[in-house]
Amino acid sequence: MSLAAALSVALAGCAGDHDARPGIYEGQTLAQMAQTKFDEVNPAEYRLGPNDAISIKVYGEPDMSSERITLDQSGAINMAFIGAVHAAGLTTQGLTDLLHEKLKTSLLNPQVAVNLVEYGSQKVTVEGSVAHPGIYELNPGTTLLGALATAGDPDRFARVRKIVIFRNDGSGRTVALFDLHDIRAGTMIDPVIKAHDRIVVGVSGASRFYQDLIGIIPAAAIFAHF
Repeated sequence: MSLAAALSVALAGCAGDHDARPGIYEGQTLAQMAQTKFDEVNPAEYRLGPNDAISIKVYGEPDMSSERITLDQSGAINMAFIGAVHAAGLTTQGLTDLLHEKLKTSLLNPQVAVNLVEYGSQKVTVEGSVAHPGIYELNPGTTLLGALATAGDPDRFARVRKIVIFRNDGSGRTVALFDLHDIRAGTMIDPVIKAHDRIVVGVSGASRFYQDLIGIIPAAAIFAHF
């Protein structure tokens, strides 16, 4: 869903569902919003995703080995003598174990090693009042502060107390609000950014579009699906 479409849906929710079903959106403080819905610690093990590049070594079998193979958009890879293997969601060790089991049907005690070559699935979008808005590939574990540093810190016109993260949590799109001053002061967590997050940095007078978007979020869409 585009940012403009998200705004339209959120505005519709403000005028429609919110009025029709009072109390559907629960008021929360900024600290509660951050603490209950976002993590500040990266998961211990990285799980592969579409566009990640890996190497596969099957010892003694050069025809089955590859220096670089990229997971397709469905999260699968293709290997000689095996065919399609769904790798997304697995750790490199998990994929190693899976390939070992599949190769046992044609090889005696196959020795397999899988290594991550390049993160390709960790793309996030940074928009609004930053030096270089755009799409970035971030290493797993990158936090909001790291993402903003990559895109160029917010300029002096940015409304840094209203930084919005849109996220797909598997059951729909959610939205959360963060305060950069509180993060830097240590009173709000610096959330770990996930693949496909959309970060919007609030801006002042120059952009009415972002003002309208950010302005309706506290009333209509804090952690609500839309």
